[in-house]
Amino acid sequence: MAEYGLWWSLEGHRGPINCLTFMEDGTHIASGGDDGHVVVWAVEDGGLHRRLKPKQGPVVALRWLRDDSRDVCYLMSAGANGTLVIWRFTIGSGIFEWILMETIFDTAIEFVELDHTHNLLLLTMQGRIILYQIQKKNSVALRLVQAHPSLSHPRLPALPISAHFIQQAHGVIVAFLDSRELIAWNIMPWYQVFHHKLRTRIGSTAYHEGTKTLLVWNLVDGVDVYQLMDCSPYSLNYIRHLQIRVRQNRICHVQFDSDGKKAITGSDNGQVLIWDVSSGQAVQALCHSEELHAVQVVRVGHVSASIV
Repeated sequence: MAEYGLWWSLEGHRGPINCLTFMEDGTHIASGGDDGHVVVWAVEDGGLHRRLKPKQGPVVALRWLRDDSRDVCYLMSAGANGTLVIWRFTIGSGIFEWILMETIFDTAIEFVELDHTHNLLLLTMQGRIILYQIQKKNSVALRLVQAHPSLSHPRLPALPISAHFIQQAHGVIVAFLDSRELIAWNIMPWYQVFHHKLRTRIGSTAYHEGTKTLLVWNLVDGVDVYQLMDCSPYSLNYIRHLQIRVRQNRICHVQFDSDGKKAITGSDNGQVLIWDVSSGQAVQALCHSEELHAVQVVRVGHVSASIV
């Protein structure tokens, strides 16, 4: 099994980093933090490519959106003030152009997920889930597909902490932090197809469509691995546990590699842990910090087989 080694140490934020994302071709990384900046790095040489200021408070989520043109892609930034900012990135010139700022919520956006095939954008915030269709004609526009609950109704009494597309984006599964719930909906038409309550709170999740496997950072003792059976009726089967000593009540991200065979997790002791999902064994520990700092964000670049 191939091992990871240190490539670059990138420094450019003046506070905690909340989110990371690789461009689809693996050439650039974008990071967002409490300092309110988005920093774009070149993977090849580790150089700081651009520093962007979206003016949306702490940056909580980032996603790259590909365009039909190979010369252009888009970078989405979600903020603690409930806004979504989109830049057009012209790859040849390296220029970022601000093209859209839209207020999605009146409170912080919690999570952003994209489905590139169907141009769908899924966002969560306190007590609400929003689904948009992304329209790309010379620019980018958002068309509301679904709000749950409806925007005319009160919010849910729970925080949807993460969400993923399932069944080739015909459905979504949403994880709720304190209520410990996993709920799935069919998109068209919109109706609930699945509800499952876990034994612990849900800190973060990752879903791999190919293996239909779900990782749950449980805020108690590590990561629980589940198999989603998405044929009618839906069910969720517990597979195994990845034991991590949790010293602090912090949310750390979890990720899959491209084929779903490895899980990558943060920790609160300065390590990034790589796991063999089938055996539940840790196969490598990357020392991110000699001090016991939390590694709260991890992201995998599938083209370059990189972890940040």
